[in-house]
Amino acid sequence: MKNILFGSCILAMISILPARLAAQGKLYFFMDPRDSLIGVKDDKGKIVIPPKGAPIMYFEPDVPITDSLINLFDFDTADTGTAISFGSIYNRKGQFLYRPLAYDNGPDYFEEGLARCVQNGKVGFVNEQGKIAIRPQWDWVSPFNYGYAFACNGCYWDRGKDAEHPPLAYKENARTFYVNREGKSVRLMKQRKTEKDLPVDGGYLPYPFKYTAGERKILGEIEAMEVLSKIRNANHVSKQEGKEALLQFEIVGRPSTLSPYYKIQGYQYGSFDKEDPFLFYRTLNGDYFQVGWDGKDKTPFTQWLKEQLESCAKYFREHPDAPNKFDVGKYLEKL
Repeated sequence: MKNILFGSCILAMISILPARLAAQGKLYFFMDPRDSLIGVKDDKGKIVIPPKGAPIMYFEPDVPITDSLINLFDFDTADTGTAISFGSIYNRKGQFLYRPLAYDNGPDYFEEGLARCVQNGKVGFVNEQGKIAIRPQWDWVSPFNYGYAFACNGCYWDRGKDAEHPPLAYKENARTFYVNREGKSVRLMKQRKTEKDLPVDGGYLPYPFKYTAGERKILGEIEAMEVLSKIRNANHVSKQEGKEALLQFEIVGRPSTLSPYYKIQGYQYGSFDKEDPFLFYRTLNGDYFQVGWDGKDKTPFTQWLKEQLESCAKYFREHPDAPNKFDVGKYLEKL
């Protein structure tokens, strides 16, 4: 899977990133004993971010902070609407960047290279550098999936129905729409123009991805790995056949100064739902990693593949009549 597509000046991004973080010095969380608030200091004891995070935030004072974006859980008393923030995000220089949307008991995480932020009660998106990518303008918006997000204005959480897990409700004049990565609303098509158009709400959203010749070659690499779809189907209780049995891969992130990877997401063909275990990072020189949902835990591809194949072999031994059984040994021999 070695396929060098770019010159050595671009490949240098991979080695520059760790060196750049190291040059900035080590950072640590600390707690102010006077009020138990949490801040950030460097390895020389200089305060980089003054104490402001709530003490319920978990931290280890002796473990260096490795993230390029740092979250402190300081409350914003202005948060009273549908969109509630989860503290503040700073860069490693201590500069405030944005307030992340509170989601899943924490700050919203990145999906397809974008995470939701809150400003004046409205929701928008930031990129992985912490810069506003789509200005906050909606009462609510979903994470991106397959290049689109669902947004609404005039909507609210109906806490009268369920205080802990309220449903999203709509006022009489509410507006809903789908937006692309530019933040523009996109009208549904009545008919499909390509088999990769996204079916939603009785219509279709156009296939959103565009690639260079080099990027199409990268996708060709991973689409040629038929074993990935076999692994995905291994424990399905019904026979998976045709195109619906295949994973569809799309590039959802490109190399940048903070992330030297192509990010390749696997989707369920036809419905285009994310297949979370099939998110891969690819370096510019062709090395692959499988990545956890938070984008932090990276497993070398060969190691991950071996573990998945061994898990399939175990499943097939326990379920000899599995309808999607395949010759695991044939693929293990190649590793």
